Formats: sequence, structure tokens, C-alpha cells
Amino acid sequence: MSKLPNPVIVADASSGLMDSLSVGKGLLPANSVTKAVNVVFDRPRGSVSQRYGTTKLGDTVSNGNTILGIHDFRSTTSSNNKILVAATTVLYSGTGSGAYTSRVTGLTTGLKTRFITYLDTVAFMNGTDASQSSVNGTAWSSSGGNLDIANFPRAKFAATLNSRVIIGGNPSAPDTISLSSLESGGAVSWTSGNKSVKVSPQDGAGVLTGIVSNGRLALIFKERGLYRYDDNELQRIGYLGTPSYESIVTDDYGIAYFFGQGANGVGFYRTQGAFPEKISRVVTKIVEAIDPAFYANVNGFTDGNRVQWSIGSITLDGYTYTNAQLVYVLSDRTWTLFDYADRFRVFSQYITSTGAMTVVGGDTGGDVQTMSSGTTDNGTTIFAECEFSPQVFTTRARTKVVTEIAAYAETAANIQLMMKVDRGAFVPIGTVNEHSEIFTNFAHLEGHEFTPKIVSASDNAPWTFTGLEFPAGSVLDLGNVR
Repeated sequence: MSKLPNPVIVADASSGLMDSLSVGKGLLPANSVTKAVNVVFDRPRGSVSQRYGTTKLGDTVSNGNTILGIHDFRSTTSSNNKILVAATTVLYSGTGSGAYTSRVTGLTTGLKTRFITYLDTVAFMNGTDASQSSVNGTAWSSSGGNLDIANFPRAKFAATLNSRVIIGGNPSAPDTISLSSLESGGAVSWTSGNKSVKVSPQDGAGVLTGIVSNGRLALIFKERGLYRYDDNELQRIGYLGTPSYESIVTDDYGIAYFFGQGANGVGFYRTQGAFPEKISRVVTKIVEAIDPAFYANVNGFTDGNRVQWSIGSITLDGYTYTNAQLVYVLSDRTWTLFDYADRFRVFSQYITSTGAMTVVGGDTGGDVQTMSSGTTDNGTTIFAECEFSPQVFTTRARTKVVTEIAAYAETAANIQLMMKVDRGAFVPIGTVNEHSEIFTNFAHLEGHEFTPKIVSASDNAPWTFTGLEFPAGSVLDLGNVR
């Protein structure tokens, strides 16, 4: 029997989450974790911190009903700025506080609603009802205006390309994109100077599901196809499209989105206009837990630092996360998992009255909530946990005994430290309150592999856990004893 002469320090989680289906124990980096719920690893980088919560924006929009669309209408006339929200058969507008006001009624129920702002005018579309436009978010019209709304094709989504409006998703022309005229005199036309383009019709890739544009180049999505169009030439990039327009997120690194066809292909991808790269390989277990019935409802957003996708209810290792979101950190290319008190179906950037850039989400209960805001999920306590990489100290074959553990935290809020030996259950070690805690009075820990975990249920300011340590002499090596 011998004691390890040097301390073993576990204080770097900068590689984030890597699940057991994607990376085996033999290849698992020491600075990764195998389970992460409601924690982040980039604030500061390498530490484990609890995420922020959500707070309701204004009053309830439509109690008990799913929010079907959100848009932050920004006008050159600031008094016209409105947040627009669709639910059931109604389009509402709000100012970010107080009640939302019904503006358009009688829409077809249950349809996802998208928006486009161009030429100081906003228009909504759902693919079935005639689109309407507004210059102030209050009065809506189905005729005239800078977007020639009376002739606006039935569409499910739209973007701008070389001063044109480009639309897709017309149920009567599912393989076709339509383009308005070039902007002239502050307006576009759908009857003069306009055109349409068929996007590889009936090529087995399904119908059009989305369009995004950087102003000069448009990427066009089908269920199983991705295409590039520059107002002149159409090119097929590959057979990796998306079932969900809301999953397409434009960030500083390109465009990221969800593809849901086939066991080997399902996952999250990123492209800058070329063949897309799969970015979700290290969270394969989570991706494969997404219910295929939810594929068309996967929806996401970016805050400039992370991309988050709402993926519905998933079950991992016998535990169900009802309102799961997969989170990808752009700069570090790392992952974590969030589980919210509410399920979100649509997101939008939103500029507050003070000029702060935020992200808001529409949930299935009729509320609009500001993301990454507050210390609870709209009043519900946040439960967080993080399971670190297994520690073997010497080799997995040798039997060890752990007698002492030190843990370190900043702004801690009742963090519970736990330990699992081999395939046993997690047992409590103690509570980490602030700065450092030394634990010696815990259940006998003897085995080959030791897995630390922290858990917390908190409605206080997010805590930060900076690591743990097995001090010199605290690990006894009993030898090759099985």
C-alpha cells in the first residue's frame, strides 16, 4: 500500500460536455465532463457556473396558448418600434411592458408565423392567410405599401437579396422561390420586374423549408437539401437540409441549423456557404434522444456567444428533461445542456427601451420571456448538475481508497459535492458554501474509478465552481486488488 505523493487537481472543464455515446473513456479528455445540466463552462472559461434564468416580458400574451411567432419591429421612427407576437388566430403588438394589444384577428389557427422588415415596413406570413403589412406595428393592411402587400405571394418565410425580397414556402409552388423587383423609390413590386426560380424541382429532397441571406447570397433549405442562389445562378450544395426553419441560426461564424434525417446524419451542422460541417458529434447521445416528432419544431437563437436550440422532451439514462435545450459555445466549440421550466417554440432578438440587446422566447403557455435574465426560470428554482470525468489516479486496474477531498467555489449557493465509485450510486460528500471546503468525514470510498459530481437547486445569483482536489497523501493505492 502506498500514498500518492502529489495532489490530483480537477479544475478545468474547458472542453465542456462529451457524452458517453460519442467519446469512450479511453479518449475522454481530462478537461471534459460527461454530464452537464444548466451549467456553462465559459463564464469564466474552464470553471463550472450555473446559467441565468428567464423573466417574463410584459403581461401574458395568450394564456395557455403556444406562441407561434415573435418579431422585433425596428423603424427609423422610434415611436413605431413594436414587439410583434402571434398566438392562436391573433397577431398582437407590445411595447415590452404591460399588456399586448390584439391587432389582426381571424388568422388560421396553429400556423407558425414569420416576419420580414424592409423599407421601414413589416409584413407577416404563415403560408395560408394573405399577408399584411404595417409601418407602425399598430395598423395593418392587405393592400398597398412599400412591399406591394396585395400582390405578396403566399409564403412561409422571406429574406432580402440584392435589394429584392425573396420568399419561399408557397403551398401552391413548394419548389419555387419568388423574388420581387429591385427596390426603386423606396418600394418593390410583385407584378413588374419580379421573377421566380424553381429550386431543383422534385429532386427527392422534399419541399422548401427556409431561406436565409447575407444580402448578396441566399441559402435555400429543403427538408433534405441545401442550395445557394446569388440572384443569378442556383447551385446545390448537398443533401443536408432542415425540417425546421426556426432551427436556422445566423452567427458570426456562419449559419448553424438542425438536420433530422437518418440515424447517422441527424445532428447540428454549420456552413459558411459550402458543404456543411457536423458540429454535434460529441453530444450524439443527446441528439439521438430528440423525438423525431419534434424535428420540425426544433428552434434556436444566438446571443452572439452561444447558439441554443430547443429540442423538446428527451430521456437520458432514465431521466427525462422536459424542456431541453442544447447549447453550443461559438468561440470554444463546446456543448452543454439546459433544461428550462417552460418549453420555447420561437425566439427573436429584442432591443429594450434602454437600448440593450436581448433575446426573447415565446413559450407554450402564452408568455414571452427574456432569456439569460434573472436567477429563476420565471419564478421556478433552477436545478443544476455537472458530472466530471472519472478519475483513476494510477490505472483502472489498481484499487484505491480516497480519504480527503478539497472543493473550491466562488459565489457558491449550496453546491452539493457527490462521488460515485465504479458502477455504484452517487453518495454525498458535503456542501460547498464559499471559497474552499475540506471534506474528510464521508462514506468509505474504495474502488478503481472515482466520478465526482456537483448538484445544486438555487434561486440565488449564479454560482461558480472552480474545481476540486485530492490532496497529496489522500489517495491510498492498495495495488491490483479486485
